[in-house]
Amino acid sequence: MFTINSFSISKLNNAEVTGFYINVQKAITTGDPTKLGLTEVLPNFGSTLQKLIDQVYTTTGSEFTAAMLNADEKRDQTYKRIRLRLQMVEVAEDNPAIKAVKDVVKAHLLSKYTSKVPQLPYQEESAILRGFIFDLNDKLGEDGIAALGIADDMTALEDANNAFIAAYNSRATERAEGDTGLTVKLRQEMYALYQQVCFVTQYLANSTETANAEKATACQGFIAVLNVLLADAKKRYNQRISNGTDAEGEGEGGEGGNTNPDDSSDTTPDDQGGSGSGSGSSSGSTDSSDSTDSGGSGSGSNSGSGSDNTSDPNKPSDGGVVNGDEVSF
Repeated sequence: MFTINSFSISKLNNAEVTGFYINVQKAITTGDPTKLGLTEVLPNFGSTLQKLIDQVYTTTGSEFTAAMLNADEKRDQTYKRIRLRLQMVEVAEDNPAIKAVKDVVKAHLLSKYTSKVPQLPYQEESAILRGFIFDLNDKLGEDGIAALGIADDMTALEDANNAFIAAYNSRATERAEGDTGLTVKLRQEMYALYQQVCFVTQYLANSTETANAEKATACQGFIAVLNVLLADAKKRYNQRISNGTDAEGEGEGGEGGNTNPDDSSDTTPDDQGGSGSGSGSSSGSTDSSDSTDSGGSGSGSNSGSGSDNTSDPNKPSDGGVVNGDEVSF
């Protein structure tokens, strides 16, 4: 029997669920809506999805986002500059103050604070940079800092990090107070349409009627792709939670159903009703939020441009791409 794997998509934040639906839409159009029995569903699916995309993009932009990105770029560049100077202690230098801190730089600072710090989730990066500044002062002392010529950069790094944290928190407050009712409504509508897609294709995939043979084959292929998309959504969700980035967005509401992200015992998407919530803060490459479904609200984060943060959850993932690989629809 061909079944659609279970995963409670109410767990996904606004950007994640939007990206998931974009991929589902591409799978439908590529797989041929007629053969999939979805010619009547697709137009409404597409138009509602576009409204959701527009809403997610609209609610994630603010002056605080711009301030965040600007501060994040400054702190990333300053951190890289300081770390590069620390690496230079490998070069033989005559300054006694530098020789005095050479071992602690190599054994502690460079090993503990790697080049990957600017790629970490925003809030994790913020905390680590605070520790970095403290350790520089503690391990190097005034003489070492002066000898390395990084005093101004350290001040700049602390200022940029504090500016980022302030903008991040202000944006979280702005979004928590904002009206997300339309987003909730659109997510409810999209989920109902998604259920329709699942029920129709799963029914046809298991049809033994000769007249439905072509549709059965097409739907079986579609279900295979959909299960890959669900697996990817589940993986992204688990990564976000394990990284402690379930955040900024307080989301409540959802389709309910399967609340264990690792539970795949059910064979049909059964989210309907219920609620889920998430709060906290996160950052950079894996930062996400905006968790809302079937009566909930939330807000997103990390529109990461101008920095090394590698993932922007406010930007829906490109259709047809799973874990960096092109999916064959």
